Formats: sequence, C-alpha cells, structure tokens
Amino acid sequence: MIYVTRNYVHVDQVACPWLIKRFIDLQAQFVFLPKEKIADFVKQTGAIPFDAKIPGADLDHYEESGVKYCSFDAIIKRYQLEDDEALQRLRKIVRASDTGKLTDEPLAWGLEAIASGAPLLVDSDHEALEMEFPFYDAIYAFLQSEIVLEQHKEELEKLKTRGEKRQFLKTKISQLNSRKLV
Repeated sequence: MIYVTRNYVHVDQVACPWLIKRFIDLQAQFVFLPKEKIADFVKQTGAIPFDAKIPGADLDHYEESGVKYCSFDAIIKRYQLEDDEALQRLRKIVRASDTGKLTDEPLAWGLEAIASGAPLLVDSDHEALEMEFPFYDAIYAFLQSEIVLEQHKEELEKLKTRGEKRQFLKTKISQLNSRKLV
C-alpha cells in the first residue's frame, strides 16, 4: 500500500512509517509531499494519508477526553496494536515528543534530537527514515528488555556475566506478546 504524509519529516512522520513497516505492512511505500498536494494525491492514487493535517484523514492527531494524541496513537488504535506493552510504552514517548510535552517522558528528548539531527545528515525524507528506523528498533528492544527485567528480576540477578544476561533477555523478549513483522 502507499502511504502519504507531509514532507520534511519529524518525529511522528518517522515513527508512523516505522510502525507501519514493522507491524502492519512490510511492503508499505511512503510518499512525502507538501501539505497542499496531499489531498489531490490521495484522490488520484488511493494512498492512505497519515499525519497529513488534511480534513477526513483518520490517521492523524486527535483529542479524546481533553487528551491530545498524535498520529502514532491513531495508527495503533486503528490497527488494534494495544496488546503490545513495549509498543504502548513507545507510544507514550512518541506522543510526548511529537506534541511538545518532552518533560512527560525522559526518552522523548532522544526522539526529538534524532528527528532534528538526522535530516541534516541526509538529502531526502526517505534517507531520514533509513537513518532513524534503527533508533526506533533499538528503543523498542530496550522497552521490551525493561518489561523482561520487571518480570524476571530474580532470575536475572542469578546470572553472572553480561553475555548470560543478554542471552536471557533475548530469549524472554522473543516470548513477549508482539505482532512485529520483522
């Protein structure tokens, strides 16, 4: 499927493609356009708009009960990915970073730094995605490891080497509830 968003990507416009490619559609293609060209592109191609700030786009910022949510939240909700605890933790970080509430989540500053710095090192939005996706993979794995640490603290304390602990974490992470495609 083709997905379209605004050009000159930042936090939500990178986090959403990462989420789509990792959990929803391995073959997803992304198009980045000026905001004023998105609606016509959607009409012509049937592409799915996200974080496009256009009328009628489902995968965009929204508000519920006075709480502001970002497009990453909308995608998780639409594709029913709420059962992945690490993804729920990442969701809070992305939301804090994308909605200007950087102090709400300590790791939100990291996403903001990556989203601000990576595009300065590349020549296109697609290259920015390629550069930033590994950071999202690493944060997701880190959040999974936090869950394992919380669930298996006593078992981990018995292990002596970093190698044993890392292998234990990898094994337990593979057993977590995740619908990650890759």
